[in-house]
Amino acid sequence: MNRDRRTGATRTTKTEQRVPWLEWLAAGLGLILVLGLFGMIGWQVFNGATTPPAITVEVEDMAPVEGGYRVLFRARNGAGEAAAQVEIEGKVSGPGTENETSRVVLDYIPGRSIRRGGLFFTRDPRAGVLTVRATGFAEP
Repeated sequence: MNRDRRTGATRTTKTEQRVPWLEWLAAGLGLILVLGLFGMIGWQVFNGATTPPAITVEVEDMAPVEGGYRVLFRARNGAGEAAAQVEIEGKVSGPGTENETSRVVLDYIPGRSIRRGGLFFTRDPRAGVLTVRATGFAEP
């Protein structure tokens, strides 16, 4: 408080308070994070993030290994929801021979992602007909 010399009255002077730049920066980052979170939730709602898993399996490579043959595959979950305990089955069949089946379980495939794995056979899969498919999954 200051005292006026002429009238003797006291008056208060307001000092101009400025907001520090760091406070503006923190507020701006918080706003960007909140808007980004709402945008992500909205995108998931409108782009099928809640559709059940849809697993497709593609063969990547076949090679001889000690004791048999290895088939490398790629399992793709094209849907929004994740799948757990995904069972992949490969079957080699040919004319005049008995079918050979190999199975593997992938623990977890998130939505819209790819997991890789392999199957082993005693017969050459290139000599017959190879089919690879997902046979089931569980909800995580």
